[in-house]
Amino acid sequence: MLSTAGDSFSKFRNNYLTVYLSVMMSDWLQGPYLYTLYQSYSFGVYDIAVLFITGFVSSAVFGTIVANTADVWGRKRMALLFCFTSSTASLIRFSSNYHYLIFSHLLSGLSTALLYCVFDSWYISQHQRKGFPPNLIGATFGTATFLNGLVAILAGVVANIAVQSSQSLAAPFVVSAGTLVVAGLIVSSSWEENYGESKQANGSIFKSMMEGLVVLMNDPNILALGFAQTVFECCMYTFVLLYTPALEAAIKSSEGKDVLFPLGYLFSAMMFFTMLGSLAFKILTSKKISTEILLSVALFLSGASFCFMVTGSKSTTSTVLSFLLFEFTTGLYFPSIGTLRAQSIPEQTRTGVMAFLRVPMNLAVCAILLRVNTLMISTIFQMCAALTFFGGLAILWRALDPRRNLNSGYELGKNEESHEL
Repeated sequence: MLSTAGDSFSKFRNNYLTVYLSVMMSDWLQGPYLYTLYQSYSFGVYDIAVLFITGFVSSAVFGTIVANTADVWGRKRMALLFCFTSSTASLIRFSSNYHYLIFSHLLSGLSTALLYCVFDSWYISQHQRKGFPPNLIGATFGTATFLNGLVAILAGVVANIAVQSSQSLAAPFVVSAGTLVVAGLIVSSSWEENYGESKQANGSIFKSMMEGLVVLMNDPNILALGFAQTVFECCMYTFVLLYTPALEAAIKSSEGKDVLFPLGYLFSAMMFFTMLGSLAFKILTSKKISTEILLSVALFLSGASFCFMVTGSKSTTSTVLSFLLFEFTTGLYFPSIGTLRAQSIPEQTRTGVMAFLRVPMNLAVCAILLRVNTLMISTIFQMCAALTFFGGLAILWRALDPRRNLNSGYELGKNEESHEL
């Protein structure tokens, strides 16, 4: 019986990981050359920032509504919608028409909201419905983040090869669309549909959103998680836009001239350190170190990495090393935040709460990126350092709060599951 249960969980987990890694591969393939592709279209840093901002605004405004529909319309359906919108956005990147690119980032914003809400919610709901042990959720997220690092490393190499073989900076985006087709076929053929509580109660999308907002506003522990998520992911997306120009400035300062850097291989190196961070999470949690402590460490280390980006901004080596340290913190951050969200957020409003948690992050990113023309990159990195330090303090406060009940969200989810059955 134990072997059968283990085989059943392994099959379920591997199916989820195949889909998750496919969609993440599509996302990583777009990373190394997106900024450079737009530079090749003769867009300046502010024009590129506006494209990024369009995606963040789309994710904050439209994405919140769309992500909440997953609780009512079904998470499998919304996962398929993600595959369609994200692949369409990738293919539009072939165009140098600025208005088309604006539209592609509108689609990307919707896709990002779905990516970070729907897939986790589907997995957690199915995990609970099938009665697997709660501790395996964190193990799955840790494995997913570790393998995601391997996939990201592979994506950097594939992107480099695609660009070199085709002599086109847009080539990785075609490969990206192809991986989404694979993910969509697997989801369509093997995933069961699941819903939030609002579906069972004949609720509406608006009701699902309001329930998520009420839960969020009435639970200080979830709010602390939301603040940590906001500051870290705000700084992460700011880093995504600015690491290429920051590296170019460091190379010019240290070499005295512009030198072409192999961005795909740098991307692979950064993703290798993300993988090391996720491996550190698995090792440290196996030694019974609190997930909250690990999340606070990730935030404090990310703040330190931004400080190093500032102090070592005139050295290519120092700049690259600070990038690698930051990527290590992302590998530590994602399984930590995923595990704590699974423990704290009620199943019946999980997608709605997670969507609302992304709103302030998107708005904060927009506020920072709108100033890229008036603020130095070093100043923006200083702001990121301060924000992540504050995020670490918020999680330490959460860890020391005697009133918190980390298992409330999961227990609610289990109760609802029993009621549905």
